Parts: sequence; C-alpha cells; structure tokens
Amino acid sequence: MREKGSTSRNPLEGLEELVSRCVKCGRCRSVCPVFQAVGREPSVARGKMALIEAALGNPMAFSSEELEGALSLCLLCGRCTQNCPNGAKAKEAVERARILLARDGGLPLLKRSVSKVASLDRKRRDPLVRSLAGLQKIILDHGGFQRGLLFKFTDSKWVPKIQTPFFLDRSRDSVTDGIGGRTVALFVGCSIHYLAPHVGEAALRLLEALGFRVRIPREQGCCGLVSKAMGDLARARSLAERFIETFGRDEWEAIVVPCASCAFHLSRGLVPLLEGTGLEHTARSISLKTVEMSSFLAQVGLQEILKAHPERERLGLVTYHDPCHMSVGLGKRKEPRALLEALSRYSYREMEGADLCCGMGGSFRIFHPRVSRTVSRKKLSAIEESQADVIATTCMGCWLQLNEMVQTRHVRKSVVHLAELLWDELKQESE
Repeated sequence: MREKGSTSRNPLEGLEELVSRCVKCGRCRSVCPVFQAVGREPSVARGKMALIEAALGNPMAFSSEELEGALSLCLLCGRCTQNCPNGAKAKEAVERARILLARDGGLPLLKRSVSKVASLDRKRRDPLVRSLAGLQKIILDHGGFQRGLLFKFTDSKWVPKIQTPFFLDRSRDSVTDGIGGRTVALFVGCSIHYLAPHVGEAALRLLEALGFRVRIPREQGCCGLVSKAMGDLARARSLAERFIETFGRDEWEAIVVPCASCAFHLSRGLVPLLEGTGLEHTARSISLKTVEMSSFLAQVGLQEILKAHPERERLGLVTYHDPCHMSVGLGKRKEPRALLEALSRYSYREMEGADLCCGMGGSFRIFHPRVSRTVSRKKLSAIEESQADVIATTCMGCWLQLNEMVQTRHVRKSVVHLAELLWDELKQESE
C-alpha cells in the first residue's frame, strides 16, 4: 500500500529546466558510484534525466513503480551535479521527481514507515526505540547472529547496538557553563542520540573545554533529511518547522552539528522547504548559524591549541574518510584534516580515494543493501591500502557504514568520529 502525499507548492516548478540542461554527454558515468556498481543506464544521472524528461510529457508516469525504482537507485551524493560541464542539476531533479512520485503515486510501505518513525517527536519515538533495544538484547543473548535471525531482518551480519540511556536522557543539565561567556547550541540528530551517545559526549566536552556555554534542547529530534530524500515533503517540512521552533532563538551564536549530513540539510535544506511561508525569514537566519562541528572547531582555532601541545608517543596512523555531504555538499575538506594533522598522539596519513562514497546514502542502505555493499568495496580497499590504524569521519551515516564494513570483513581497524579523537587529546592534556 502507498500513502498519498500533498504539498502546497508545485514540485514541477523548474524541473523541466533542470532536465533540459542535460545534453546526455555521459560524464556523470565516470563519477557516479551507483553506476560503477550496477553498470546500467537508469542507475546514472543521464539515464534518470531521460526518464524524468519522458515522464514530464506523461503525468501518469509519476505514479509508475518502475520510475520510482529507477529514481530510488541514487545515493544523492551530488557528484553528477558537481561534475556536469553543462550545469545540469541531476541531484536536484531526482529530488523533485521523488516528491512528485510520493505525491501522485504515494510512498511504498517501507519508505512510508521509515519516514513516519523518523518524524515522530521524542516522546513517541524514544519508547519505540527503547523497545527495540530490549528486543535486540534478547536476540543477542540467545545467539541471534549464529542463527541468522538478525541477518534475515537487517540483511547484515552486523548491526549497531542501541545504547541506553539515550544521549538526551543522560543526567546532564541542558545548559552547561563555559568560561568564555559565548553560547552555542548542540544538535545531535538520531544516530548519536540512539547509537553513539559517546560521540555526543565528546562533542559536548570539546565545546565546554573551549569555553563555550552549551545548550542542548531536549525536544530536538530528526533533522528531516531522510524524509526529504524519499520525497516525503509534508514530513520534511514538519520537521523543518519543529527544528526552527526548537532552535530559533537568538541567545546562541551558532548551532553546532557533529554529523555532516545533518549539518548539510539544516544549513542548506531548510530555506527551500519553507520558501514562501511565514517561516522563510527565520529559516534563513537559522541556516546561517548552523555549522558542521569540525568546521566550527577549526574556525575557533582548535588546531592551534592542539599544535601547542608537547609531542607524545604516537599510538599509530589515522586517516580520514570524506562524507559526501561534507566534501561535495558543503565543500569542506581542509577543516577536518587540519584538526587531525594537529594531533600529537596520531600521525595523519591521507587515504587514496578518501572522497570515495562509502555507499551509505542515508536510507539508500536500507532499500538497496546489495548495491550499497558493492559501492563500499572500493572504500574498504582504500582503507586497507592506507595501512592506517584508525579511520575518522564526520558523518554518523558514514560512521555506521564504515563500522559495518570493517566488522563484517574482520578488518583490524577502528572507526571513530573525529570528535572522539579530539576530545581524547584534550582530555589527556588536562589530566
């Protein structure tokens, strides 16, 4: 069954122009990770643009399950748009076409369920995830891995453990006292809240150590990227409105986001979602204050603080994986590297293919697990060839995918969020 969507604005607006810019040169074939994994024309931007162009002349096509399947087979990494010599914005065209598909044909049941759960507020979603944590513990305690039960339900031999208590439930005040008098807000998103509270704790401690007063609104939830990527415009807008209601205050100078994907959406995606509404002006203001964490830390000079630390015995080599939303979406590559190079406990080594997509793509991993794993093989080879002991990243989706890769392939590497390494360094110096 499919759920019909609705929108007050017309997603067709500008779509024909986006599609018309594609001259079918095929350059996108050389940069598309999905095409390189699948090798079929509908999987690349050129093929998708041709399908959308044909569908524009036949409105009934936007309820076609075949078209939905082709457009679903996209990581939305943005490499096609970034490398198009004619300025065709295939990523944006696919996003708009997905909105039309959801509106006219409805979302498939699994996508509808994922989007609905993501859009729930914490009071309703946390109990559901807490129940899943209990079920997960029972499965693990009774050898669910050995019997293949978890593999059957997740199509993976590794699943992240749900961590209770969740980050926002931990016994900390929502306002922490810094020494500099400057105030920032911390947005942690879903993965940190449920799966990696230690990353949120490291991010919080880092900001405190730099003298910031940190506010952590307890009512915060999903950023809305998953719903938007699937074409569920109504829920994406609802989450955008909720974010503005939660974070739209003037008391903090920045909204710091440890996850690059969340940061990309909240800094670039709010205004398009709320354009033409009474919240557009506020959305613009908040978007300007929303910043990915490593960019913020580099901006306030953390790398200089780290460089001033005395040399210590090196623990090994660290390398960095570029999340697509960070390097392509936000255009940020130097900042996380500058921080890693300033560490005294690790030597930094650049990885060949650092900007190769890991294959996560948010919900793409859920709906196309085999293609996702095929995409990830190149990244895993790059990781192994780097000979690094630790792989750092700045996106929680990538953090999940990279962990699954090294765990299932028994690769002796540690995958960490950059904030963990930075806090560990500062903590060691203060002890």
